Amino acid sequence: MNPVIDVLASSEVDCLERLWGQLLVHHSREAAHLAALGAVRSPEDSWRLRRGQYLEWLQEPLAAVLVARDGNHLLGYAVVRILDAPGSWQWGDQVGVLETLVVDDEARGAGVGQALVRAVRERLAESGVRVMKISVIAGNDGALRFYKREGAVDFVTTLVMPVSG
Repeated sequence: MNPVIDVLASSEVDCLERLWGQLLVHHSREAAHLAALGAVRSPEDSWRLRRGQYLEWLQEPLAAVLVARDGNHLLGYAVVRILDAPGSWQWGDQVGVLETLVVDDEARGAGVGQALVRAVRERLAESGVRVMKISVIAGNDGALRFYKREGAVDFVTTLVMPVSG
């Protein structure tokens, strides 16, 4: 499969809802252990919150939603931002953050994710960014393998725990 990668206008963000819903189902299945901390949000509530984040992020000058299409069919999307990069490593003044990468269930394994990651990397490189951060929900071992095949290495482990009880 050879998807066409485009930048999505913020006014078109609602076309991402279906794929966000697929990602929510995937995450709830792969990270079932997190249910001990609280139930998964409804698809409508989850999309409402993520949509708000996307619209907020897209106000940043270097943020973008890249979409993969086959004709009029949306195969996947990636949301990328560029943030200041203070820290212990000399990565330059800014770092890329891959906020979301989702591929339609029917298009998994067909190179859509690779095409989106390649487009994100090219976009970041054009902006002078040398390093991209990626978060993967614990339990999503397939995503970890994918990103490591693409050249990602372990950086930080984030834990969550209940505050009371």
